[in-house]
Amino acid sequence: MRKLETFDQMEDKKISTTSATFGLLRKELIENLGVQRAKSFLLKYGWNLGKAHAIDVLKVGGTTEEMLEKAGALHYETGQISGLISNREVIVDENGEVTRISAKGEWLDSFEVAEHVKNHGISNCPVCHTLTGFGSGFTSTITGRRVFLREIECRGKGDASCTFEMRPEEDWDDADMQKEIQLYQESRFIDELNFTYEQLLEQKDFIEKASTFHNTLTTRLSDGDSIEEMISTIYDTLNIPVSIEDLNFHPRVYRGIDEIQYKTFSEDFYNSINKTKSGKILYSSYDKTFVIQGKAHKRFVSPIIVQKKPIGYITFFYLDKEADAENETMFIQRAATSAALYFLNEKTSLEAVENIKAYFFEQLLQKQYTSIPSIVYRGYYMGIDLKEPFFIASLKCTSEHLDVSKVELLDQIIQSITRYLEMQSYKILITEYEGSIVMLLPKVDRLNYMLENILKHLSHEHRHIAFQVGMSSQHGSIETIDEGLEESRVALRLNTAEKIASFEEVSIIGSLINSKNMLTIRRIARKELEPIFELKDHKRDELLKTLYVFLMNGGNLQQSISDLSLSMSGLMYRITRIEKLLNKELRNPAAAYELLLMLDALKILGDIDV
Repeated sequence: MRKLETFDQMEDKKISTTSATFGLLRKELIENLGVQRAKSFLLKYGWNLGKAHAIDVLKVGGTTEEMLEKAGALHYETGQISGLISNREVIVDENGEVTRISAKGEWLDSFEVAEHVKNHGISNCPVCHTLTGFGSGFTSTITGRRVFLREIECRGKGDASCTFEMRPEEDWDDADMQKEIQLYQESRFIDELNFTYEQLLEQKDFIEKASTFHNTLTTRLSDGDSIEEMISTIYDTLNIPVSIEDLNFHPRVYRGIDEIQYKTFSEDFYNSINKTKSGKILYSSYDKTFVIQGKAHKRFVSPIIVQKKPIGYITFFYLDKEADAENETMFIQRAATSAALYFLNEKTSLEAVENIKAYFFEQLLQKQYTSIPSIVYRGYYMGIDLKEPFFIASLKCTSEHLDVSKVELLDQIIQSITRYLEMQSYKILITEYEGSIVMLLPKVDRLNYMLENILKHLSHEHRHIAFQVGMSSQHGSIETIDEGLEESRVALRLNTAEKIASFEEVSIIGSLINSKNMLTIRRIARKELEPIFELKDHKRDELLKTLYVFLMNGGNLQQSISDLSLSMSGLMYRITRIEKLLNKELRNPAAAYELLLMLDALKILGDIDV
């Protein structure tokens, strides 16, 4: 029996394989090692293959140019290409040493392109790694110098052809090619295995950490922890400073940084986020997880989505601006989901409570209670101390596209306000009352600032609606709630320009009107103007408007004509008729002043629209 030879006793054997088999090997390498490490393997494989063929060519001998010419034939014989077009320059000194070499060429029908596209589709970079390595190894062995090919264009990434350049190592000076040359460096297979094993360990540790994080948050949710406790758990588990903020990026709770740091980071953040020319935040830019790089810190932010609507944000802070925040994508999104579940549960409970609070508020507005002490006591259960100062606010909604009187729409707006204020831990009473939204706002510092943010929030969530708030004066007893309601409505009627209309800033006549004298003022004014009010609606409104404009213009005929779009005869006819009906001389200052005062009062009370 013939004894089996050892590999050391055998010559280097040549084996053949099909392109499909090689394509399968190539596919497994890419899928298991990744594109970059598979490229390194294929470059080294091609290099050794080219080197082996070059050794055989050197045994036959010939000039350097003749031996280099055989590279194309070897490519063709091994089935790697169907043809080669090459333009090569080789300069050899008197001793046969290659002093200069360069080439440009094209591979025809590269087998690697066909296999890569079949298994992976179009690539974003050249794919003929074996051909590149073969040419580099073959040329380097023949010339005795380190010469490298680089594929410039490739059909595997959608180019028209597979073209390459060839230069000595020292002539390649761009960074990308230097990185590619590093891929030719020898590495033991055991090193590859160790690297893969370390990656697997890292992945295992990451999965275990993510699983522990997930289980911890789930347990906290089921235990009924508060949002503050949940944020503390996130910080303790990940050791990353974290916060929950509302849609205007104002904080509800944060951990891992102190108040001074938070304020510094907030200023840095506002200077870094996308804003309009007028300085408003472009909220549409932040409806998905995003990274903001500031000058003092980096933050990783994910929206908290409840019932398909963002209600706030969870933020991870990085003091190291070079930190790779995207590594925590799984953690921040899980944290955002947990926060969303918390707020969804809170919202469900809140809606039930809000319905009770709305009914309670309606009872207050209608004075349907037996005693002050009992209603104050019930207020404690609602989180409202009715013995403390408060304001009554009326929310005015206008839109060219929507019917803002619909109860369903008003309910949506009320929910938007309650969700927002819940993030601020600010308790109010709110209800739909007599076709509009009414709020009882306990006195707090910077109440106007709070209202401004509420209006910003509403404008963000309801883009086709314009909002304005009418604010009453400060009240200290629930017995005057109805007065506060009327004051808030008067503020809206008198001030149509400001987003927040305060009763304390209305005109003198407005400030003289309150619930105690309202009926008296209305009765006196209507009695004086009774002859006009008895006319049909069209004639009544026509004469009231004419009277108001004429008096406001101080009896100036030309200005009144212009404002009313009337002729002189038309205006004089109306003035004469008004004077007969009221039995008053409109050019008499005392009579004119008295009539204007009455019209202003009725306008403020909402009885007329002039």
